[in-house]
Amino acid sequence: MVQTVEIFYSFQCPYSYLAFDQLSLIEQKYDVKVLWQPFSTRVGQKGFQTSPISPDRASYIREDTQRLAKKMDMPLVMLEDWPESEFDSDKSMRGALVAYDLGLGLEYNIKMFQRWWGEGQDPNEQKFFIELCDDLDIDPNEFSGRLNATDARERIKGIYKRARKLGIFETPTILIGEERFSGMDRISHAELKLVEMGLKK
Repeated sequence: MVQTVEIFYSFQCPYSYLAFDQLSLIEQKYDVKVLWQPFSTRVGQKGFQTSPISPDRASYIREDTQRLAKKMDMPLVMLEDWPESEFDSDKSMRGALVAYDLGLGLEYNIKMFQRWWGEGQDPNEQKFFIELCDDLDIDPNEFSGRLNATDARERIKGIYKRARKLGIFETPTILIGEERFSGMDRISHAELKLVEMGLKK
């Protein structure tokens, strides 16, 4: 039986952006099936309870991610008053589910993160969407129809509700069985767990 590893990530989270390359290698390095779960507490504003980031924590995240991005030699464009003002991820998350259905999930995520955090582009602008579809060789009208369908909206809500039951509170979080590994600094711990389970290729 193939071991399933779930990775909860958010386009709104700069740590998810900075960790994505490392996370995307897990399936190549270990005998596992990765189930990518686009997750955002912003869904909580659409019928569920959510907690805002405190000003002190937000200030630290801005400082910490800038430091990490510089160390990793990755571009990072953050709105000055983030997270008070940030891009809505609802459409982007639904798009991720459609991209997975089309077999283009990883490519979609890479391009979405790069444009969002690497270049500071608004993912809800029409130009952003059209260029993304062009890069993925997807018909924008068909893609738009699928991500705006009721099914995609309900799936996103379902991921949120299930994540909350599992105790997922931040991203990125790796779930191996019932064991959670939350944050960039716990990715190596999750990989050690996979090694201990004898799953290294």
